[in-house]
Amino acid sequence: MSRKNTNQLTIGKHILDTLSIGMYNNPLMLFREYIQNSADAIDQIACMGGHYVRYSKIEIIINGKERSITIRDNATGIKAKDVLKKLHDIGRSSKKTKNSRGFRGIGRLGGLGYCEELRFITKSKGESRYSVSKWDCAKLRTLISSSDNDSLDAIKLVETIAELEQYKYTKDKSDQFFIVEMHNVRSSRNVLLDVPVIRSYLSQVVPVPFKDEFSHKEGVEKKLRSKIFNYETYKIIVNGAQVFKPYIDLVKVGEKNVDKIKEVEFLEFSNGNGISMFGWIAKLSLLGKVSSTGLVDGVRLRSGNILVGDKDLLCDYFRERRFNSYLVGELHVVDHRLVLNSRRDDFEDSQYKEEFYNNFVRDIGLPFSRKIREASEGRSNDHKQLLNNKLVEAAKGVIKRGYVADSQKQEIAIELDKLKNNNTNSEDIDNLLSLLDSSVHFLNAKGKKSKLSSPKKVMLKSIFDIIYEECTNKDQAESIIQKIIKQV
Repeated sequence: MSRKNTNQLTIGKHILDTLSIGMYNNPLMLFREYIQNSADAIDQIACMGGHYVRYSKIEIIINGKERSITIRDNATGIKAKDVLKKLHDIGRSSKKTKNSRGFRGIGRLGGLGYCEELRFITKSKGESRYSVSKWDCAKLRTLISSSDNDSLDAIKLVETIAELEQYKYTKDKSDQFFIVEMHNVRSSRNVLLDVPVIRSYLSQVVPVPFKDEFSHKEGVEKKLRSKIFNYETYKIIVNGAQVFKPYIDLVKVGEKNVDKIKEVEFLEFSNGNGISMFGWIAKLSLLGKVSSTGLVDGVRLRSGNILVGDKDLLCDYFRERRFNSYLVGELHVVDHRLVLNSRRDDFEDSQYKEEFYNNFVRDIGLPFSRKIREASEGRSNDHKQLLNNKLVEAAKGVIKRGYVADSQKQEIAIELDKLKNNNTNSEDIDNLLSLLDSSVHFLNAKGKKSKLSSPKKVMLKSIFDIIYEECTNKDQAESIIQKIIKQV
């Protein structure tokens, strides 16, 4: 039996680049990574019988002037003896996928690609020391980019750029915390220092409560807690202001319309292991695409109450991609056999993933696609009927009062012909067309403006033709013409 020689195996230095900046297509995702680690630590306290989640908080401080970011939680912290193993090892995690949002041991590396120095500061309850793990990110980039260090493996690289120091803690020994500090932050368009952008992102992605302005808040959260084992929300504060999910009762649709969420519908997917997915969808009038400015458009997929991928993840499972944006709602992963990939933008390939998406198409994608099309067709028919009524009324007006411009009469006749071709009751339209054909210009109608000379009538007709043709709003054109007549 041959034996593999493992002594020559090396994990190259570029793995750190791949596991940090290479993991994210959006730098804001690093906030998600650090917040999910804090949330897991807060949950751990509850599991150990400590203070409940609502007494915990995650604070984010953005200092644009100093180009720094601080993310702090008051959860378990890390024991001094465990800091080196937990913070300097790569890809090692004691978390269980069933109960934890993070489980691969790489999320903390997210900040490496976006600052000059990354620090982890932590203390466990009852200990007299706190630990500071410093990562020289500038040096990391230099070593990775330099061809002189191609032989440097990932382990030696970490040993070169990371150092651990421990200090005496002079405050209350019962204090516990974990702090992430990023110094000299660098990102495209300074997005990592843009407080409004950060709040907007977090409101959609991380596990925060609903706003009080969402009248279904209590009912939805009660239902979610009863169906989802690890459903929780956390107090997350950005520069002094708490972050909430952006859902409210009023939903902007398109440019002008507003719809109201009067009810929500609860949905669940089941498999041989019980419930695989549970969530809610707002009952809307399906008037059109929900405006993206409200930050609630689309059915969104969440795991551990953290957004999976982005708002468009489920678009491909409707008849038309745009149909997802007609809806508002959330679906939460319940089946822990649905494992998220490293980037958290979808599930790892498996039979459970395939089963979930098949269920989604069957129970949401196809039924709502039909509802949206039916609603659209109904509005189209209503609109056509409205236009038809206006057209018929316009034709009757011309027959009764006379036409104001030759083009007016011609346009109405053309549209009536179109209506006739699409209408089974064409006899009435034929009668209208016949009467319209025999109609006269209102200046020539009996008893109207008979005192006007023929030259004046010719001149006025020419003026009225120009007004009617040049005005895009025909009602406005007729109004102008009537005002002129009154002055003649």
